[in-house]
Amino acid sequence: MKIQFWGSTDDVTGSMTFVHAKEGIFAVDCGMAQGTNQAEEINELMPPTNPKEISAIIITHAHLDHTGFIPRLVKKGFKGKIYCTPATSKLMQIILMDSAKLNTDSQLYEEKDVSLTLPLIQMIEWNQDFEVAGVKCHFIPAGHILGASSLVIKNEDKTIVFSGDLGRFEDPILPPHPLCPLADVVIMESTYGNKQRLASIQEDLANFLKKVAKEGRIGIIASFAVARGQTLLTLIHQFYEEHPEFKVRLVMDSPMMKAANHVYKKYKDLTLHSEDVFEALDDIDAIEYQKEWDSLRKKEGPLVIVASSGMLTGGRIGRHLLNWHNDPKAILFLAGYQGAGTPGRALLEGHRELRGPDEEFFRWEGEVWHSDAFSSHADQGELLTWAQNAHAQKIFLLHGEPLAKSTLKKKLEETGTVKVHIPARGEIVTI
Repeated sequence: MKIQFWGSTDDVTGSMTFVHAKEGIFAVDCGMAQGTNQAEEINELMPPTNPKEISAIIITHAHLDHTGFIPRLVKKGFKGKIYCTPATSKLMQIILMDSAKLNTDSQLYEEKDVSLTLPLIQMIEWNQDFEVAGVKCHFIPAGHILGASSLVIKNEDKTIVFSGDLGRFEDPILPPHPLCPLADVVIMESTYGNKQRLASIQEDLANFLKKVAKEGRIGIIASFAVARGQTLLTLIHQFYEEHPEFKVRLVMDSPMMKAANHVYKKYKDLTLHSEDVFEALDDIDAIEYQKEWDSLRKKEGPLVIVASSGMLTGGRIGRHLLNWHNDPKAILFLAGYQGAGTPGRALLEGHRELRGPDEEFFRWEGEVWHSDAFSSHADQGELLTWAQNAHAQKIFLLHGEPLAKSTLKKKLEETGTVKVHIPARGEIVTI
């Protein structure tokens, strides 16, 4: 068996790895590059394998940086099966349709390409065996988001594990995921390979919500629509239930977030919460029409708005930032990791100029709060704990910025005899 590394070799997005087995070639994840200055150029690249020759795509979870390139392959001739868990399937449909609407100018793919993609999906439960190109596979839970998985491959006498994106052990919505099983080779993410999570989600969010309420502020929370949004809305709901004296109007401005709420409710048994919590999310004041948005313009606080996107790369949050950009009392809360090259990262680095929804530039005069506690990725300690359980001979690191990868490589090698390698785009290794 040979493995060819392609996506997320140089950064944190665009996951895509090709497995050359005896009976064919399949991809593990098929994501779109996001955020970086080279994202558009990377997404224009076609992978090294003709899409018509790819027998299957195995998806670890629904986020765009793991699924967003699939319709592009379908457009170019891919007709194989797409394997993922049921919850991933439902979330992926929402994400890909939204992506098609946003990518019309780039001509990567259209809604019709997504419509051709969806019938190819075959849903597989965790720990259910399935075979791809003569290789035995199964999914195990990975935390991170609803339905997310690690992939275990059995090839002759070798066991290979693809981590996918790993969640934290104490996620506020999802139960703890298992450690990596015994394996010969592990291919794993390294997003937080150089960071230990010290902050508290509940404490950081409570401080923000209290300040908005006490001082009559406008609070704008930047959130990804899927997973991050459900975590934030659930925690805000719980905080207001426990502290009604701080409750203010809460507005959700993201159709995709609303659709994802319904999926979380449908698969509530995979979460730590009852149906009552997700029903409460349905009651949140959601903006759907222009008239509802008009009622918010220049409104005074206290008011909390949750809108996408999480790194300010698009979505509806731009109109809220533009609306209150010259209010020094407004607070923008960046909840989670901000990728290199994104507007969110630029704000954290002191740059205040942003691009509005109509491509106009404006300066954000309000406060900027940030909390890494909201990241749904495992931190360095959790990554080490997960990986060391495999007792692997070799570990390959993907899906992280260069410093994160190099730091995690050093930490892993300090723990024993394992060899750790950071592959380059296009590199092929034999297992």
